[in-house]
Amino acid sequence: MATDKKHIAVYLDPAVEQALTEFCTASGLESKKGPMYSAAVNKALAQFFEVESTTPNKLPSTTSNTIPSDIPDNWEQRIAEIIKPLRAELKAELKAEILGESAA
Repeated sequence: MATDKKHIAVYLDPAVEQALTEFCTASGLESKKGPMYSAAVNKALAQFFEVESTTPNKLPSTTSNTIPSDIPDNWEQRIAEIIKPLRAELKAELKAEILGESAA
């Protein structure tokens, strides 16, 4: 995902990590995958520096419901299986076009 936001990386002390996790919970900044640390750090720093934050106070409860729960664990393998014959077909069509052969 392209963004113009600055990327930073930090090593958190365990106590700071615990506090940040609690801040995520208190602020409703959690997804199915767990705490949304980036949003929480943005929100906490905005509060500290007293600047306007674009992070909502609470995420809508429907946010976590927008990700389907029935995605299989082997989704990458399944997609590869679907794409493989399409890729072979496209490759054959391109080869025929390059060689000037009829695609029919």
